[in-house]
Amino acid sequence: MISPLTLITGNSRAERARLRDLLHSIVQRGLEQGSSFCEARFFENRGNSVVIENGVAKALGSRISRGVGVRVIFGRRWGFASTNVPSRASTETALDDAVSAARSIANSGTEEAQVITPMPETGTVVHDVKTPPDAVSPEQKVKQILDMEKTAKSFDERVKDTFVNYRDSWTKVAVCNSFGTSVEEVTPRTYVYCRVISKEGANMQTAVEYSGGVEGYELIERAQSEELPRKTANKAVKLLSARSPPRGTHTVIVDQRVGGLFMHEAFGHNSEADAVLGGQSIIADKMGQKIASELVTIVDDPTVPGNGSYTYDHEGVMAEPHTIVKEGVLVGFLHSLESAAKLRARPQGSARAQSHQYPPIIRMSNTYLAPGPMTLDEILRDTKTGLYLTGSHSGYVETQKGRFTCRVEQGWLIENGNLTEHLRDVSFSGLTLDALKNISAVGKDLRIDAPGTCGKDDQSISTDAGAPHFRIDGIVVGGRT
Repeated sequence: MISPLTLITGNSRAERARLRDLLHSIVQRGLEQGSSFCEARFFENRGNSVVIENGVAKALGSRISRGVGVRVIFGRRWGFASTNVPSRASTETALDDAVSAARSIANSGTEEAQVITPMPETGTVVHDVKTPPDAVSPEQKVKQILDMEKTAKSFDERVKDTFVNYRDSWTKVAVCNSFGTSVEEVTPRTYVYCRVISKEGANMQTAVEYSGGVEGYELIERAQSEELPRKTANKAVKLLSARSPPRGTHTVIVDQRVGGLFMHEAFGHNSEADAVLGGQSIIADKMGQKIASELVTIVDDPTVPGNGSYTYDHEGVMAEPHTIVKEGVLVGFLHSLESAAKLRARPQGSARAQSHQYPPIIRMSNTYLAPGPMTLDEILRDTKTGLYLTGSHSGYVETQKGRFTCRVEQGWLIENGNLTEHLRDVSFSGLTLDALKNISAVGKDLRIDAPGTCGKDDQSISTDAGAPHFRIDGIVVGGRT
């Protein structure tokens, strides 16, 4: 098998050692210039993409990004600069620019910078895959993605528009800082997304299916074997005969993807400590308090399999599971070195950056509701009337107000514990803390299966989310007619 390190850098062991020496020398130089903290972070990303729409290959692309970001605390102020040329001269210039940036705001009255002193980490992690995407030719990728799109297109004459997007990437991050940390991590990710639009008269419906994670090209083989495009087309056609949901306040049971969307959008962003420090979180003053049903335990865990998985964050902190809510009680936030210092907490590896051109900020990884004791059948039998909702479309949250809206693909009426009428164009909304307190049943079938990217402060980062099936009482349901 082709070595990921060869694929991503083309570097020999000696060249990798030179990279580490470069980062170490920049950190040492930063300390010699008077910085109280210095961090040098190398980033390299190589990726490929294929876009097929209605039988036409719209795009076949490849991308390469590499460079070094340098961050310092100088005169109790942050300074950051980056370079796209990871040479000694360019990286030293980036360091000088970072120090100058910190000096320029020394008397600005901005809040003083501080970081907690973490346990120094050393190590190299390479996430192995069965089939490296770079071992598959562009021609084969295009052929297989075209075949997937054709499967969806030919499913039914009511299928009017088909779109399949494939992408893969290899990312290497190396972090060195003045606490003695020196780590490297190489991560492959592969993703495929299928969208089908069906039409009958004036009625148009959209269905999507997707799969992604820290995997190689074997993900595409699995998507084909599981008939991902056929499932998408079948869903789009069936939605044509579904009806709009009953509006009003209802009990809802949500599946793993809808539940994951809620955990990420409605709650997860509130748990990021920079939002807490900035006064933008509804749970900022609720540490140790009961904020949810005792059935609710919420975890953000970079160490479990998922699209948001990693071993070290981009500050070089070893990742650990982060329990945010335990049996209804708020017990933790997600932290960077800075927020941990300000809130007197222990960092557990939640700071990441989109590339070397950005400083690390607090981000979620794989966020999920922990499983409970019930099966889906038991939850349904215990629900007289309500709605069963599946397939997340999108979510929106007003973090400061604690308000959320989730739009889902489809649903079914629940009558006397049975699924009856098929529903389409469903959304539900409410206040986050009210919804958490009204969770009245949690299933045992946890699945982390909502791979994607999350945007924050102009940075996008790989994340995932999930849940078991769970029930919320008294939630506002809406939809299009």
